[in-house]
This record gives sequence, structure tokens and C-alpha cells, in this order.
Amino acid sequence: MKTEPPPPDVCQFCGKEHPRNGVLLWGCVVSWQPFPERCNCPEAVKYWEQYDADQQEAEKAEREENERKAKREKIEKLLGKSGIKKRFRGRTFENFITDTPGRTRAYKIARRYAETFSERYANGDGLYIEGTNGTGKTHLAGAIALHLINKGIPVVCKTADDLLHDIKKAYEDEHTKESAVLDAYKSVDLLIIDDLGKEQCSDWGITNLYTIINDRYEDMKPTIITTNYSTEDLKRALTPKGFDSGKIAAIISRLWETSTVITMAWEDARLTQK
Repeated sequence: MKTEPPPPDVCQFCGKEHPRNGVLLWGCVVSWQPFPERCNCPEAVKYWEQYDADQQEAEKAEREENERKAKREKIEKLLGKSGIKKRFRGRTFENFITDTPGRTRAYKIARRYAETFSERYANGDGLYIEGTNGTGKTHLAGAIALHLINKGIPVVCKTADDLLHDIKKAYEDEHTKESAVLDAYKSVDLLIIDDLGKEQCSDWGITNLYTIINDRYEDMKPTIITTNYSTEDLKRALTPKGFDSGKIAAIISRLWETSTVITMAWEDARLTQK
């Protein structure tokens, strides 16, 4: 059946007419090309070049968002949600107190990290937040996590003890493999290990912790840790009894190499507020 051709398309820039091409079947036109032919005048060429570039950028953004969504779903299935405890889900940048030069400096570094995360992610840059009890280390780490989660970026924020507990649970769950849990920790866009050194690890725990941090180091995945210990004290706190501190030293070395260090050593805010 022969169909009537549509009116020719007119270039919006030069006014040239462009008839639609027909789609043939057994020698007959059964339909007409749905999109107008692109004019070759300079203005039209420039327009279509920009159009193609915008389309490619939009498609790239959609692919990246789909990849992030798939990664989030995989991680949440294996590890639950981000791991941020209920007490810390309200700890945002907006309610972090900046009443001293030290707190202000720490706040600015952490906030800039969150707001420029795409650059940090590309370079594998993390944060090493050390200091005394109650100075706001976990608050800032949680604020970074919440900021990024709200933008759809996969983040896991847990203590080392909870992290290792997740791996142990895989032994008891026939539907979850230990390697899958480890891979989730290794591949998440940002891993935050809070309060490192609070619990002394076994040799098994330190080996798994080293594996996660070393793989992230080699893959240039950013990691943030918070700790109440100085470097030497952290080595002693984490080293299992009867073992040397070689793995601990390697962990700390990799974290320091790839991190901006924030030292938060001042009076415990929780005590002053009582």
C-alpha cells in the first residue's frame, strides 16, 4: 500500500527544504523516515554537533546512575543499609558546632571533601580523622556519609568490629558467600571505618581488614577512618596478642599515603554539655 509523503522538513536556520526518505518493503514505500534529515548549512551543523554531545552526556549520566543504583542494591542486600547507627543519622554539617578554630578547620576540610567527592573518588583520596574522645570525629564522618548518600552515592559507614561481624555472619548464611561480603566492602564508592582500634582484633580480623584496605588502596577507592589513637597507640591497640604489628603498620601506611589527616584533639564536648 502506497502512503503519501509528509511535507518536507524546513531547516530552521537557512530555510532549505529536506524531503523525508521512504522506507521500502517489496519495492513499495510503507512508512517515512521519522526524523528530519540534517541540513548541512554551518548553523545546522553546529546545532547538531551540540545536540549529539548533549545526548551522549545524558546517556553517560544515565548509565553511571544505573551502575550506582545496581551497586547500591547489591551492597544493601549484602550489608544492609549504610551502617550509620540511628544516633548518628541526624549528625549533619548544618548542626556541627564550629565554635573554635580547630573545630572550624575540621569542619571545612570534611565539608569540602564531601562537596568535591567526584575528584576525591577519581584520585582515591580519603581522610584520616584522629583525636581524643567526644571531639566530633564520628559526627563529621557521618555528615560526609549522609551528604553523599543523599546524592545517590554508595557509602558504607561501620566500626571495624561491625565490619568483621558481617564477614563472620557469612559463615552461618548458606545464601551469602564470605567473598561476596568482602567484595562489597572492597568495591563500595566510599568506605568509612569508625572508631578504629576500639576493639582488639584477632589475627583473622586483622588479615581481613588488611585485605579490604589493601584492595581499596590498589584499586584507588577512597577510605575514611576515625580513631581515638595516635599512630603508635593504634598499632598497639590493634595488634593481636602474640603477633607482630607488620599488618597494622601496612594498613596505617596505606591510609596515611592516600588521606588528608585531620587531628581533633580538644575537650570532650559530651562532657562539657552535661
